[in-house]
Amino acid sequence: MTLKTIKISERIYKKLLEGKKDKESISEFLERLLDVKEQSKDINKSFGIWKDLPAEYFEIIESDIKEIREGINQRFS
Repeated sequence: MTLKTIKISERIYKKLLEGKKDKESISEFLERLLDVKEQSKDINKSFGIWKDLPAEYFEIIESDIKEIREGINQRFS
């Protein structure tokens, strides 16, 4: 990742600090503010992204996987 230095006024810097979340860097805050999606190769960032999905979603996924497996088994029987 390339780093760049920019000059901003003290007033703007304080506003940035006010707007960012506790453990968020200024750069991460700006990415969120500008809705910039960085394509990450870090698999660790993917862990837990489904934790807030309703249980029904997982039931549908499991049902679909079961259907796919049954279809594959029928083709090879």
